[in-house]
Amino acid sequence: MTWLFLLNLFMAILYIALVGDPSAFTFVVGFLLGALVITLYCRVSKTGSYPGKVWRLIRFVGFFTRILIIANLQVAWEVLSPKHTMTPRILRYSVQGMTPAQITTLANTISLTPGTLTADIDDDGQHLYIHGMYCRDRDAALRDLDEIKRRLMNEVFET
Repeated sequence: MTWLFLLNLFMAILYIALVGDPSAFTFVVGFLLGALVITLYCRVSKTGSYPGKVWRLIRFVGFFTRILIIANLQVAWEVLSPKHTMTPRILRYSVQGMTPAQITTLANTISLTPGTLTADIDDDGQHLYIHGMYCRDRDAALRDLDEIKRRLMNEVFET
């Protein structure tokens, strides 16, 4: 999926170079033409639906943006309010069955969210150690991580 999206971006930039008009409209037209070509390629080669893959990626970005906004507001409130409500905890989170690229993407996604940080991975590469600022309920925190992992695997990596 990632290489198809990068190919689509390259085709849009190539279209801009061929037309000679570096405007947003030309980029959008080039991107749509590239998407059409890639969609036809995917149908002929029976490798899935490119628009469906892009839609799933957009859904994940929307999901992650929502999480990011909520976490930023929570941390901002913590900084601005005189009362501290932090309940920090280190969680051991299983990543068995994931490839190194998938583990890295999950770890970076977790670390990008304010209030969480992927601190370490064990020697086997089977567990991440994650520091969370707001982990009063361990099971709820693990469910939140499971949801991020599930959405990442289904919408980005399509497993």
